[in-house]
Amino acid sequence: MSREIHKHKTITKSLNHQITKLVVAGGGTGGHVFPGMAVVEAMESHGHIDVLWIGTGRPVEKNALSGRKWDYRILNTRPLRGSGLAATMRSLAGLPFSTIRACSWLKSFRPHVVLGVGGYVSGPALLAARMLRIPAALHEQNLIPGLTNRLASRFAKTVFVSFKETVKYFPKNRVIFTGNPIRKNIIQSLSHQITKSPNHSTTKSLNLLVLGGSQGARCLNRLAGSAIQVLWQSGFHLEIIHQTGKLDMPHVEKFYKDANIPAKVTPFISNIGESYSWADLVICRAGAGTLAELTTMGKPSILIPYPWATDSHQDANAGKLTEAGAAKYFLEEEIGAIKLAGEIQSLLEDPQKLINMGENARKLGKPTAATEIASTLIEMAGHTFSYSETETNSLKGSTVRNHV
Repeated sequence: MSREIHKHKTITKSLNHQITKLVVAGGGTGGHVFPGMAVVEAMESHGHIDVLWIGTGRPVEKNALSGRKWDYRILNTRPLRGSGLAATMRSLAGLPFSTIRACSWLKSFRPHVVLGVGGYVSGPALLAARMLRIPAALHEQNLIPGLTNRLASRFAKTVFVSFKETVKYFPKNRVIFTGNPIRKNIIQSLSHQITKSPNHSTTKSLNLLVLGGSQGARCLNRLAGSAIQVLWQSGFHLEIIHQTGKLDMPHVEKFYKDANIPAKVTPFISNIGESYSWADLVICRAGAGTLAELTTMGKPSILIPYPWATDSHQDANAGKLTEAGAAKYFLEEEIGAIKLAGEIQSLLEDPQKLINMGENARKLGKPTAATEIASTLIEMAGHTFSYSETETNSLKGSTVRNHV
């Protein structure tokens, strides 16, 4: 079943005259937090909403949500996997208490709809919604779903997925392929992005963006820095923006300074859309959120998945882009600085290859994901979602709800 967007001439009920109360449950990593934030932003742009975010309290989550006028509460629960049998048993023993706490919060907040965005707090929150008969949905970012989302999907009326290949892991009649929602400033930067030849004036110049990531950043930061040093010593003077993460910034900054390599080093890039627009090539991990950004922006990449990701989901994500001709993908254990430098050089000397990879990446992009999810959530809440003329034009001819 599919439905296409058409321009709204008249709407009997407009979201602008309603208040939708939304609970977002999940977090812990940027890959869970940012998609949820993107959906809330899409809903906020169309009307009044009250938001309760139930999260883990981890730093990346707190930093991302700081300054937002949303109610933010921390649910003390533990992951079910990755810490040994004893820890798993303690996690299971704590689930009833987490669910009771989540029930209490939902009863007092009285949401119209609940969205789980992954992470171990999603499970108790979605179970609480089911117990209270509150409509609930779940978003899976990765190609291979994690254990929490597989279990939590039993309590969700609708499951949104980022990859078509993920459909098989969930009940067929409840899955909607939407893509992965990305931040508003990235979507906005699309209209300002200028198509340019990636080789600039010479074949020894390239705008290189390195995204260290929030997990396992040190190895990637050092690998990328060493590869850049090899290229610099060989006469390839790259323009570099390097996001390191907070802990690794002093080391990386000192490394470039000692090597006499001018580079912009920052712990976190707040307006990542501008950096993507600037970049000719991106070196990064293969988290689902990052890949959604790469494909929306149409950027070629060299992907080095985080080796300790649960169920090797970053390897699967990276494989998808590589198969599509949008990226090159290497395991951390198989690539060193010399080999990485060689891969960068081969792309630098073949501008058409970079252009082709970017075009292939763009074909995989789903820039309307946040709006599609927002519209479905508002329908689940019993309200009416009205598209702006800009969104109507951008979505014209595309399928918004793609039940598989």
